[in-house]
Amino acid sequence: MTAPKSGGPDALRSLFRSLEERSRVIEQDVVTLNEQLRKQIDDLRQDLASAESLLASTYESAVRDRERLERKAEQLEAENRDFAQRYVDLEDHSTSLTNLYAATFQLHSSPDPGAVVRTIVEIAVNLIGAAEFVLCLADESKGDFSVVAREGDLPPAGPRRAALEQRVEKEAIRSRRTVFLEEIVPEGERHSTDAICCAPLFFRDRLVGALTIHALLSHKASFSQLDRELFDLLGEQAALAMVSSQAYVAVERKLKTVQRFMDLLKT
Repeated sequence: MTAPKSGGPDALRSLFRSLEERSRVIEQDVVTLNEQLRKQIDDLRQDLASAESLLASTYESAVRDRERLERKAEQLEAENRDFAQRYVDLEDHSTSLTNLYAATFQLHSSPDPGAVVRTIVEIAVNLIGAAEFVLCLADESKGDFSVVAREGDLPPAGPRRAALEQRVEKEAIRSRRTVFLEEIVPEGERHSTDAICCAPLFFRDRLVGALTIHALLSHKASFSQLDRELFDLLGEQAALAMVSSQAYVAVERKLKTVQRFMDLLKT
C-alpha cells in the first residue's frame, strides 16, 4: 500500500478507515479466539468432570472390591482356624481312642486283680489326667469298700476302708453313671474337700467299686467330652476285668484245693 501523502485530509481519513478496519478484524479475531478458548475450557471442564466421576466410580469399586476381599480373607482365615482346630481335635480323639484301646486290652490281658488295679491307675493318670484319686473295691463279706489304690496328695496312710460318702459318689452309685461335681452342686456350695468326679464300676447289677477323683493335673483345667466318654467305658471295662480276674483267682484257689485233696487221696 502506498502511504498517503502527509498533510492531506483524504490521507488522514484513509488512515483512520484502515486502522478502524484493522481494529474490527483484530476484534473479530479476539472474539473468535475467545469463543474457541471458552469452548476448550468447557470441554476441559466436562472432561475433568467425567474423569472425576470415573475416578470416583473406580475408587468406590476398588473400595468395594477391597472390602469384599477383606471379608473373604477373614472368612477363609476363620475357616482355616476352624479346620485346624478340627484337625487337632480329630488327632487328639484318634490318639485317645488308640490309648483307650490299648488300655482296654491291657485291662483284660491279665487274670491278676493287682494287675487290673495297676492298669486302672495308669488310665486315671495318663489318659484322664487325674492327680489325686482313690480306687475302692466292694468287699461283699464286710458290706463296705476297701481302698486298693490312692494317688496324689491324699494321705497314703489313710483308712483302708471306705463308705463312699462323697456327694458325687452317692449320686454316681444311685444313677449308675459317672457323675461330675459341677453337675449336681452349684459353684458357691462346693467345699474344698469335695471330690470332683466319681466313676462307679458296675458289672450288670453288681457294684464292683468306684474311682473317685479329687483333683486333676496342673496342665488340665477341666474334663473334656472325651473324658466323659472314657469314664463310661472305663466303668464298664474295669468292672468286667476286675470281676473276671477275681473269678479266675477264686477258680484257681479252688482248683489248687481240689488238687491238694486229690494228692491226699492218692497217698
